[in-house]
Amino acid sequence: MSAHIHLAGIIPVANLESDLQLATPSVLLPINPDFTALQKAVFECAMAGCQTIWVVANDDIAPIIRKVLGEWVYDPVHYNRTFARFPSEVRKEIPIYYVPIHPKDRDRRDSYGWSVLYGIYSAWCVAFTISKWACPDKFFISFPMGVYDVYSLRQCRAQIADVKKNCFFSYEGKTVKDNMCLPFTMFGQDFKDCRNAVNKKTTREYMRPLPTETIPSRKRPLAERWSARHFTFAEIFEEVNDKDAHTIALPWYYDMAEWNQYRQFLGSEYSLATPYKDLTGPHKHGRVCIEEERE
Repeated sequence: MSAHIHLAGIIPVANLESDLQLATPSVLLPINPDFTALQKAVFECAMAGCQTIWVVANDDIAPIIRKVLGEWVYDPVHYNRTFARFPSEVRKEIPIYYVPIHPKDRDRRDSYGWSVLYGIYSAWCVAFTISKWACPDKFFISFPMGVYDVYSLRQCRAQIADVKKNCFFSYEGKTVKDNMCLPFTMFGQDFKDCRNAVNKKTTREYMRPLPTETIPSRKRPLAERWSARHFTFAEIFEEVNDKDAHTIALPWYYDMAEWNQYRQFLGSEYSLATPYKDLTGPHKHGRVCIEEERE
């Protein structure tokens, strides 16, 4: 494990589908008092050792999500170092960034899995504009609606940050490649392979040109255009390298996007304790270089 690896956390929110039919975003469902599914995902990324967190949310729900999460969170591992002389000085802040799906992808490729790929692309582009040394080396994907014992990630940091192998979390032998909202990691090459595969498999507005044509002229029926909108995790993440990957089996897991599983979780013997308020509460940076209004 490299001490200098930049592990970026990706939290997809855009295009999340559930059978809850709520008027509010499903990611704000409570897991415990004062602890929502979205806060769980951020805490999960922090527990995994991410240096940055990227929330993929479109402009319709981004404001309320930003109000709940804030602009940064503490790394829980470095939050309460009681043996340090000044514990507050060794705390690490993890910035949170918000990115929307690009307009050219909406109603074309914007499935829930595509939100993950676009989050990775945004994280790399923003970092590269600063410096090539700031680019993420690996990506950790956290799904807000997948609930399990996130506190166990503290013991899995070495496998998650492995610079040579991916890491998959599984339940009953199934992973994200079986359409489960379970966390996993990707490298930059995995992102390129998945994006190329999606663009290759999807249908487009026009059919392929006939041998006698130089450019396409026949349009597909509306229902058949841009099939990538409906791609599942199994189709989108098929190219993620799982050779010799770390696989961590989870003792329990529930998908809160399904009402029956959400009910089962609330009625089960399992629960997630609410972390310290400082680890989930919204933190904001103070404004600088703003002159006070003069009367």
